[in-house]
Amino acid sequence: MNVKHLRRNLSLLLIIAAGMLAAGIATGMQNKSPEAPHIAFFDVENGNFVAESGGIKRMEVWVVPEAASGEQNWDTLGLMKRTSHWFSSASWALPIPKEPVAAYQILVRGYDESGTEMDRVTLPWIGERMLKEKVWGVK
Repeated sequence: MNVKHLRRNLSLLLIIAAGMLAAGIATGMQNKSPEAPHIAFFDVENGNFVAESGGIKRMEVWVVPEAASGEQNWDTLGLMKRTSHWFSSASWALPIPKEPVAAYQILVRGYDESGTEMDRVTLPWIGERMLKEKVWGVK
């Protein structure tokens, strides 16, 4: 086989491969469904409340004072600040208050661009004593 035929065959294979790749990408983009806004996790790290989310535009940390209290009795600890952003995913942080707060539960609420709550996640510890120990290090 001479060099001319080899180049032509390689060119044809390259064109076919590029066409298949383009068709695969186009099909994948058509079938891609947007993921619902969500909070991936919420935790405590290095003196901060930290969270990661997808599709969330605003995050607030809330305190639930008692097990039986309704949402009208909840109090906000503050608005989390975005620490990194990659497409629709984001990392968030809020400094933990120096003094422990009376809380049965601490949670984060995530909102979309219209201000609608999209998700909420609680810290894994329940009860005032457990939260003081795990969040503030008070024994």
